[in-house]
Parts: sequence; C-alpha cells; structure tokens
Amino acid sequence: MSFEEDFKSYLKRLKKMAVQLPDLTEESTKTALIMPFFSMLGYDVFDASEFMPEFTCDVATKKGEKVDYAILKDGEPVILIEAKRAGMKLQKQQQGQLYRYFSVNRCRIAVLTNGITYQFFSDLNAPNIMDDEPFLSFNLLEDDPALYTSAVSQFCKDKFNIKNVISKAVFQKYSKVVQKTLKEDMIFPSDELVKYFLSRPEVKTGSRITSQMIEKYREATAEAMQKIFNLSAEEFQTDINPVSQDAEMTETPVVLPEPKNPVTLETISETIQKIGQNEIPDFRCQTEDTPDFYKIHIHTTNSRKMGVVKISKSDLSIQFRELGNGAPIVHELQSAEEFRSLVEGESA
Repeated sequence: MSFEEDFKSYLKRLKKMAVQLPDLTEESTKTALIMPFFSMLGYDVFDASEFMPEFTCDVATKKGEKVDYAILKDGEPVILIEAKRAGMKLQKQQQGQLYRYFSVNRCRIAVLTNGITYQFFSDLNAPNIMDDEPFLSFNLLEDDPALYTSAVSQFCKDKFNIKNVISKAVFQKYSKVVQKTLKEDMIFPSDELVKYFLSRPEVKTGSRITSQMIEKYREATAEAMQKIFNLSAEEFQTDINPVSQDAEMTETPVVLPEPKNPVTLETISETIQKIGQNEIPDFRCQTEDTPDFYKIHIHTTNSRKMGVVKISKSDLSIQFRELGNGAPIVHELQSAEEFRSLVEGESA
C-alpha cells in the first residue's frame, strides 16, 4: 500500500478510538498511537538501533536526561520525539524539556506530540537552538488531512532528507511572514511601506520624507491597497491609471471607494460566536489558539460537542467540522455569515 493509503487507514482506526483517547495514560498513548504513527512512516519501532526509546540526552545542568524516542541514522539521532498523554493539551511550557534535549544534539528535528496533535520544530532562527514555534503542526482528529499529508510524507524513512525538510520549512516560514505582513499592511500600513511609496520616482514629494508625511499618507495607502486587492485580475488590468513620472504630488484628494470593513481573525471569530449565541440553544464555546489556526469548539450545556470552527491564520479561510452520530461533515465557508445557515438548519 502507498503512504496515502496507509495514512487513511491509520486515521480511520484513530477516529474509531476517539472516545477512549482522553483516558489513555502516557504509556498507552505511546504504544497505541505514537509508535504506530512512526511505524506507518516506515520505521521499525521495535529496532532500538533505528527507533530508540528513552534516548539519553545529558545536559550541562543535569545528567541522565532522557527523551522518549530518538530516530537514529548511522548511530546518530536525526529526530527527537517527546511524548505526552493523549488527553493533555500541548502548550509552550511543555516545550522546555525538548528545548534542552535539542541543544545537546546535532539533530535538527524535534517532535512534541500527544498522539493526536503533532508539532515539528527545528532551528531555523538560530543554529542548534530550537525555535519557539513549530514549522509544522496538525491535529489528526480535527484538521483536514489534505492540508498536511504531503508535509508528513517527507518524514517517511525511504524519503527523509534533512536538507529538503529544512529547505521547505524555511520557504514555508518566509511565505507565512509575507502573508502576515501583507494582511497587516492592508489594515494599517507600516512606516516602511508608506515610505517606500512616497519615495517612488512617480511620486515626487519635493522634500525629505518625515514622520508627519508618513502619518498623513498612511490612510491613503491602506485605501489604495484595499482597492487593488478587492479587484479581479481582469479589473486590475483595466482600472489602473499610471501616474506620470513628471506628476507632482498635490493636496488634491484622490477619490477612492469607501473601504470595506477589514476582515480579520478577530472579526471572523466574534461574528461566529455572536451567531452561535443567537441561533444555538444553550450555546457555549471554547477557543483554542494554535500556531496555524484559531479554533472555536462549539458545545451545548449538556456537553454535546456540535463541531469545531477553524480559522486559518495564513489566509483567513474558514472550515466548520460538524460532529454528529456518524462521520464528521466538513463545510468550507466563504464567510463567517455562512455559518448562520448551517446552525439554523442544525437547530431547526
């Protein structure tokens, strides 16, 4: 079977165990979830020369420190794995132990997992110092496998190449920074961005660019960017009026359409929670902030979980994973308001 087929089979088995997972001990989590996961990736989890349990990672302040597992190649660790029980939520304070292990080994990949959520770390910011944020993170029960299956496959034993993994991680990090910066600049342009446009040869200010000038043109910059990004590709080609290089910047205001209220992670979350309060009897929710998603776990007072809304931090896409008696139903939403029609049908 291919990796994709093995992975689907593993996920199917995991979901059948969903009810028992919160009660698993750490040792049960290792044997029932974590070891089978890495076995699926092609590693012999019963061969200590390849998949070593209780790998010793002596640190300067304490000897005999052990990480739960280390994947070895030619006797050297290439991946460190720290395991927690399935019912434990992974948080930053749990990274401390793995952080210490990472600093005393030459391996560049560390994994923190509870058998359901997997967080992959490296040293992209500083050599031999584990990053604070994972370059790959996913929840096997809640996230759409299409979003992370390809990334997981690069850790298969027969194709694992540390240089390729790090290269992709660096590219992904750069892409996230670009997306985050653009979204922030769409709402409140940075000084650097406004200064860049003011220094363009097509725009002659006639004087040194000052902080007062940057503040003066910040709003115009935001409106112009919102206008451009709200246009289709065809409209973009026909709606731009090039500015002559000899044109002088004047006090004449540029007439732009009224800017739309900016769509942000906060506004989407607030809208969805307000809809839930108005449309769902006995509505209550629990939010979860992960590196890649902002999640809203929706419950009623009888503790029945109705589903999970996931808002992607990279592109603000919205997904509602509806839970019922059968398999979860995944709804891709175009806006927060689309959530209303779904919950109206649920409560009808």
